[in-house]
Amino acid sequence: MGFKLLDWYCRPVASGIWARTTDSAFGAYTPCTIDSLVISISHLVLLGLCYYRIWLIKRTLKVQRYHLRSKCYNYMLGLLSFYCAAEPLLRLVMGFSVFNLDGQTILLPHEIISLIIESLAWCSMLVMIGLEIHAYIQELKWYVRFGLIYVLVGQAVMLKLVLSMRDHYQHQRSALYLYISTVFGQVIFGILLLVYVPSLDPYPGYTTIHTEPLDSVEYEALPGEEQVCPERHVNIFSWIYFGWVTPLMQQGYKRPISEKDVWKLDSWDQTETLIKRFHKSWAKESQWPKPWLLRALNSSLGGRFWLGGLFEMGCGLFEFAGPILLNYLLQSMQRGDPAWIGYICAFLILVIVV
Repeated sequence: MGFKLLDWYCRPVASGIWARTTDSAFGAYTPCTIDSLVISISHLVLLGLCYYRIWLIKRTLKVQRYHLRSKCYNYMLGLLSFYCAAEPLLRLVMGFSVFNLDGQTILLPHEIISLIIESLAWCSMLVMIGLEIHAYIQELKWYVRFGLIYVLVGQAVMLKLVLSMRDHYQHQRSALYLYISTVFGQVIFGILLLVYVPSLDPYPGYTTIHTEPLDSVEYEALPGEEQVCPERHVNIFSWIYFGWVTPLMQQGYKRPISEKDVWKLDSWDQTETLIKRFHKSWAKESQWPKPWLLRALNSSLGGRFWLGGLFEMGCGLFEFAGPILLNYLLQSMQRGDPAWIGYICAFLILVIVV
C-alpha cells in the first residue's frame, strides 16, 4: 500500500528519461525525491519563519518597533518577492512542468504540492515585507535570512539537476526558461536581503511593553536575590532548542555554579502548587459515584498532562522504531532491494535519533 501511494505521488516512468539518464541512486524517483525533500521542506521552513515574524509585527507588543526612513528598498524587495510568488502559481495554472520529460500531459502530484508550498512561502515573504514598510522590527530577521539561504541551496541542487537534463527539453523550453528566471530572481532577492541594513527611526507614538523579551537571556529577579526559571515565558524556538538555558551555561563556563545560581521553580511548577490543585480536583471528583483518577489529573494539570503523555508515547515508539528500521535496512541490503529504499530507511533513522 505504501509503495502504491509513493508511485501515485511520484508517478515514475520505469524506462523513462529520468530513469535512463540520471546518475542518482533514486533513478526515476530522483525529481520527486529532490522536489519533496529539498524544495518543499526548505520552503516550509521559510514559510514558518515568515509567518512567525508576521505574527510578531502584528500581534505582540513585546518587541521594539521602528519606522523606515526610506521605503524604496522595501518596494524593490516587494516586487521581487511578488514575482517569486507569482511564478509557481503561473506554472500551476498553466500546467508548466519541469519534470514531465516522458510525455505526461498533467502536472505530477508532488510538483503540485511543491508549487503550492513555494507560492505560500513567497506570499508570506511578500506580506512580511509589506508590513515592514509600516513597522519594522529587529527580532527574527536573521532567522528569515538563514531560511532564505536554505531555500537558495535547495534551488541550486534542483537547478543542477534540471540543467543536467537540458538536452531533453526540446518541447518544454518555456517551462525551463521560466524556472531558470525564477531561480535567478530568488538569488537576486536573497543577495539584496542579505546586504540590507535599513535606516531606522523610533516608531512614533509606540511604547514597548517590557515584560519578558522574546529573545532575552535575562530572567526575572525575585526578592532575596532569587531568580525564577524563565522557561514559561520564552518563545517557541527557545523552548524547543533549550535556548533559555544559555545564560546558566555561560555562567557555568565563566566560574563554577553554586546553589544560588540555580533558578527557582516558577510557582505554577512547584510541588506545593501541584499538590493543592490535585487535592482540590480530587475532592470534587470524590463526590461522583465512581471517581476517576484520569479525570482528576486532567482537571488539575490540563493540557500539560496530555502533552507529557503524548511525548512519552512518542519517545517509546521511537525507541522501538529505530531497531525495527535498522533490521529492515539490513534485510533490504541482503535482498538487493533498490538503493532508494536504503536511503529512506537511513533518513528515517536519522529523524528518530534527532
